[in-house]
Amino acid sequence: MSLRKLPPAIFIGLVLVYLYAPIAVIVLFSVTTSPRLSMPIEGFTLSWYASAFSNPLMSTALKNSLVLALVSAILSGIFGAAFSFGLVALKRARVRAALLATSLLPAVVPLLVIGISLAVFFRALGMPQGLLNTAIGHIIVSLPFVVLTMNARLETFDFSTLEAARDLGATPYQAFRDVTFPLIRPSIIGAALLAAALSLDEFVVTWFNIGNQQTVPVLVWGLMRRGVDPSINAIATILLTLLVCLVIGSNILNRKKV
Repeated sequence: MSLRKLPPAIFIGLVLVYLYAPIAVIVLFSVTTSPRLSMPIEGFTLSWYASAFSNPLMSTALKNSLVLALVSAILSGIFGAAFSFGLVALKRARVRAALLATSLLPAVVPLLVIGISLAVFFRALGMPQGLLNTAIGHIIVSLPFVVLTMNARLETFDFSTLEAARDLGATPYQAFRDVTFPLIRPSIIGAALLAAALSLDEFVVTWFNIGNQQTVPVLVWGLMRRGVDPSINAIATILLTLLVCLVIGSNILNRKKV
């Protein structure tokens, strides 16, 4: 490496250390034998993971988080793909840009505003707090990112293939099943995985709408109010691993050409 490239490389390295050092500390202290978060490290163990899973609240919170992530992935993927597909099919550029900007508004509005607004709205409708309200909130939060991801991938979609399928006698359903869906399936799955990752990490909207039930982020918040112990680091590491796997899977699928 030349001396001219050395300062930028050092700067990039410092930025990466600044971003990921706290995460590395969490993962490191999740496998230490010491119950106190202090140096030096005495030894390594996986007992904190066993302690985390022995907590009955952990299994319930993890189940709720996975259910919400699955629902968010499926419904956000379906709605986002349908909206994006119709969006790129529009001929008028101004209408398309206006609809795209409108669909991205939930990503701009602060999550605190969305969470409180949904709580007030559901209360006015007489709906009790729970997983249903939280799932609706997660879909609203993740849908803009699905639309943005799908819209970017569908810009390269060749609509002439649909016209060719119709000319060959295919019905609209057959054209979608045999031509459209196989071409956009990797992008839909990738966007759905991104929605699942956002759902697993969502706390603010969940806090205002889940009531007396819990997800993993809500459980971690409740446990931290009594102090930080290595079992919380273990829970955070598990959640981090799930998020990283989902994001990597989403990126791999979105790299495939439509």
